Amino acid sequence: MTEKLELTVETFPHYAQILAKRYPEMHTIVQRWGVPSFWCRKPGIDSLVLIILEQQISFVAAQTIHRRLKAALGGLSARRIHMAGQERLREHGLTRQKSRYCFEIARAIVERRLSLGGVAKMNDHEAITALIALPGIGPWSAAIYLMSALGRIDIWPQGDLALRHGVADILPKRKTELLADTGDRWQPHRAVAARLVWHHYRNIQMKN
Repeated sequence: MTEKLELTVETFPHYAQILAKRYPEMHTIVQRWGVPSFWCRKPGIDSLVLIILEQQISFVAAQTIHRRLKAALGGLSARRIHMAGQERLREHGLTRQKSRYCFEIARAIVERRLSLGGVAKMNDHEAITALIALPGIGPWSAAIYLMSALGRIDIWPQGDLALRHGVADILPKRKTELLADTGDRWQPHRAVAARLVWHHYRNIQMKN
């Protein structure tokens, strides 16, 4: 039986070192900035709501709205979100569009048309297909959920601007547009590579 590869706080440094040995640009990142700390999220609608909130606003702003909403509803279960309804969600800082997205996802779970536990048991392709069928969840959001909540190791968030800039910076002599959208160079450890590129990009931004 093939061992299931999963990113955890214990396994991430190991896979980061594998990439550092295999690819010069990853070696440079680790040598320059070290291995980043491993961050993850709990599987479930709470994390999906936060990912939706993060779309098109800063991480700090999204976290603030997320905390406010969680406190107001007494937790972010599907049933609580569904009972609150779209208008109440808007009262706590969500846009009309994002309140609809969160409500519809909660309704799908309450009505048993969606099981996030079931999604966790799917392979990467099946899980992404199931998630992008939900309102407000595109390829980027689905990839972030698989990476952060399900610990998937070969996922790349297509369209991520920080990755686009970071990949161009670590491979300055290459045409990186396609690579920045696919991460194919670093298969089957693309989620590890994405975390290292984010780490590099954040440090470059702070330095500048």
